[in-house]
Amino acid sequence: MNITEREQDGVVIFTLQGRVDSEGAVDLDLALQATASEGNDKMILEMADVRYINSAGMRTLADILTQCRETGGDLKLVALNPKVQRVFQIIGFDKFFNVYASIEEALGSF
Repeated sequence: MNITEREQDGVVIFTLQGRVDSEGAVDLDLALQATASEGNDKMILEMADVRYINSAGMRTLADILTQCRETGGDLKLVALNPKVQRVFQIIGFDKFFNVYASIEEALGSF
């Protein structure tokens, strides 16, 4: 998994590429937790190039979502691949996560 990070308007934006499998989930968790530990609780994950996510990846997202919201922030998702979006719908995560078509829409929602 490849993870790039940038900040815009006080929001940390991560662009993810590859599979969020068990190994990718560990890498993602480390990146998100490092950002949260710096006091950043507003995050966006741009996921257009994520074609697969497993339960470890979903757990990582749920954990950081909870952590962000507890401190007044949020974790927003952008451009979910249809297969990944279907996984979110099947397990009910689409009711908890805010999903946007573009980074601009997600930024505007903070």
